[in-house]
Amino acid sequence: MKKQLFTPQEKAIIRKDLQNIWQTKMIRLTVILVPTLLCFVLPAFYLVLAWIAPPEQLNGTEEIAALLPAGEQGLNVKQLMVYMIAQFLGPMFFLMIPLMVSTASAACSFVGERENSTMETLLLAPVSLRRIFRAKVAACTLLSLIAEAVSLAAFSAVMITGSILFSMPFYFNGSWAVLVFLLAPSVTLLGVTFMVLISGRSKSSMEAMQTSGYLVLPIVLLFVGQFTGLFTLGPFLLFVTFLVVAIVDAVLISVASRSFTPEKLLRV
Repeated sequence: MKKQLFTPQEKAIIRKDLQNIWQTKMIRLTVILVPTLLCFVLPAFYLVLAWIAPPEQLNGTEEIAALLPAGEQGLNVKQLMVYMIAQFLGPMFFLMIPLMVSTASAACSFVGERENSTMETLLLAPVSLRRIFRAKVAACTLLSLIAEAVSLAAFSAVMITGSILFSMPFYFNGSWAVLVFLLAPSVTLLGVTFMVLISGRSKSSMEAMQTSGYLVLPIVLLFVGQFTGLFTLGPFLLFVTFLVVAIVDAVLISVASRSFTPEKLLRV
């Protein structure tokens, strides 16, 4: 008999959490608007700007050219703009999505249960705390992964258009592969487990989401380092970053699962 990843009780909790998260207007807007803005609207805006603006008005391209790998040095001004979107801005925007969606959904799932006075009912269900924890983490992670997949599709559509218009190669390379399949999922888990840890100290979902803003800072600093020429975020460095985040995830999951107790969950 094939062993199932989740028990029927866990699947029921996952469905309930996904439904509750989606019915929360603020979270629903976050899940819809953040990916749309970061991975479609802004890249499309920069692409249109690169298409209609005269080359002499596109400032800062010399600085971008200095950061390019040796094989990309022959790009013209407009192609440099497309390269910047694909390899500098795009990855930073893409990493912010799993972090923001996972923290927002986890705030609703964990802190929201206490706000709505439904945590007591959940704890009385014939399901162990460990399985409740697994199901809630899975629900938030699943929603974030769906948002990532939709964001990737939207961004790819914009960049395919840019590749055709500006005679550029397809943007997806080794760095993006590490980003999409390794780093983004690990960042998702980081956001969820972080929210579990602070849920006992947060009085509301909004307060928990505001506290999670500190997680965005390392991502911003990582890409600022690339923009300043301090280092290049190639596949190797991104893979090392993934390993660091994965280790942090393992530690946080261990701590969060032990702190997932009725006393802390029901604390006001």
